[in-house]
Amino acid sequence: MKLKQLECIIFNVEHGFCAFIKSPNNYGLMIDCGRGAHFSPIKWIRKNYNFNCQNITYFEGRRIAELIITHLHVDHFSDVGSFYSKRGDKPKILCRDKKILKFIDQKINEENLEQRKELLKLFKKFQEDYSEKLTTNVDWGFDLDIGQISYNDAKRISSDRDEIINNRSYIIGIGYANKKIIFPGDILEKGWEEAFKSEAIKKILEDTNFFITSHHGLKSGFHPDILKYTGKPDIYIVSAKRGSETFYDFYSKLENSNGHLVNGDEVISRVISTKNQSKSIKIVIKKNGITSIETMTTEDNLNQGQEKIVYRRTKKAISDLVFNYHNK
Repeated sequence: MKLKQLECIIFNVEHGFCAFIKSPNNYGLMIDCGRGAHFSPIKWIRKNYNFNCQNITYFEGRRIAELIITHLHVDHFSDVGSFYSKRGDKPKILCRDKKILKFIDQKINEENLEQRKELLKLFKKFQEDYSEKLTTNVDWGFDLDIGQISYNDAKRISSDRDEIINNRSYIIGIGYANKKIIFPGDILEKGWEEAFKSEAIKKILEDTNFFITSHHGLKSGFHPDILKYTGKPDIYIVSAKRGSETFYDFYSKLENSNGHLVNGDEVISRVISTKNQSKSIKIVIKKNGITSIETMTTEDNLNQGQEKIVYRRTKKAISDLVFNYHNK
């Protein structure tokens, strides 16, 4: 009998972030839904996790039981239009920062790039479909904990609107078989300072094994006291694009992690990046606590024509959503 396991894929989406977790109970969780110039994680998940593959359990008819948006920057929800290419494929549950939604309206009014403006409009309408309170909870088979600093604290420590959004990032901990993965969004150094004052967040950070670096591994998302709260992780994982600023060298130093072997390598790694590998990264945690990491090629699935189709569907989805909204 096959052991239960947790599977976590950190997709190579260049600029942005997207992770898919298949829980030990076979439910699908997405953390952010960024996309690459030629790659849609949502389209890839649809192809590789479905009824025919018999590798996922649909939650109340939905392949993705829950989508958590760590914070409301476009590169963390840029693939949301792909949910509209197949009817009934949207997540059952959406978790997002409602106190920051007012900034979406501001950005729509200020944005000069049409495609970016349309995406902001789409996300605004997309999230309005999730106004009802939850009546059921997902039995993931793992521990899911979410923390966040207060809006007032984020506003006080931030120099502008985008810093407020970053510092309001959800800090997400997923624990299974005495192993833990941390997703801190794009929280910045001053945001970490506030987070360390929260007993609940400190509990989330305890005994981290796999640390997804904040703000794509840049120094701006780092706090020098982080190891006091996480302990020494096994490995740091960076989601970044080729040609972007190099991730902070703290993450690659021997003394700052235990190291973890990546499948196919002969020596352990301290940090692994989608930027350097140009591949997605898969973590597996088995019920007995054995873990593995591998890089995997997620082939481009959006050619130029398909990208135009996605853009047209985005505009159509906005039109349909507006029509339905006004005809409720």
